[in-house]
Amino acid sequence: MAAIVTSGERVDRRTLDPAPEDSVDLAAWYVGSLDQTLAALAAAETDGPIWTFSATGDRRVAWWCRRLAVEVAIHRWDAQHAVHADGGWGPDPLDGEVAAAGIEEFVVEFLPVLLAQEDWEGLGGTLHLHATDRPAEWWIDLDAPGSALPEQPEADTAVRGTRSDLLLWLTNRGLLDSIEVSGNRGILDRWHLLRR
Repeated sequence: MAAIVTSGERVDRRTLDPAPEDSVDLAAWYVGSLDQTLAALAAAETDGPIWTFSATGDRRVAWWCRRLAVEVAIHRWDAQHAVHADGGWGPDPLDGEVAAAGIEEFVVEFLPVLLAQEDWEGLGGTLHLHATDRPAEWWIDLDAPGSALPEQPEADTAVRGTRSDLLLWLTNRGLLDSIEVSGNRGILDRWHLLRR
């Protein structure tokens, strides 16, 4: 991200310094890389033109700011989940505002691409995501594919949870006992196959 933001162009990862082979050095390498990326983002104009892999054509530095915030938050959750998978305390939830940005990003940027895969079928209807920790809702038409809908009176499937729980569920990380599902529960059987 730092190289992209600095150059404004697409960057081949093979041209960058690789991660250290010794796992002892990984944490320091990661923190240094994160600091470099944050500094590059802070120095750039938020609305400045830049290369992104946005499916909607968003070519602004702000796109990378959101992408980094969501990416780091989700993988922080992954790391805590891995460390405490032995039954100790669970990972801390994602920040609600970051999770909401991640839901928006997933619905607008990634879900249409995932649903358009040639070998994918069996997930359809309308989906209503309802946040329980702050007034926020998302209506999705899975037949469109994956396009956002204006508010609807009723959806085929409704999923309720905190913004953190909703994003974790969308990205196949959340436990089903952390959310409430009503309507067509068949979506639960198919959703985990969507992200490969």
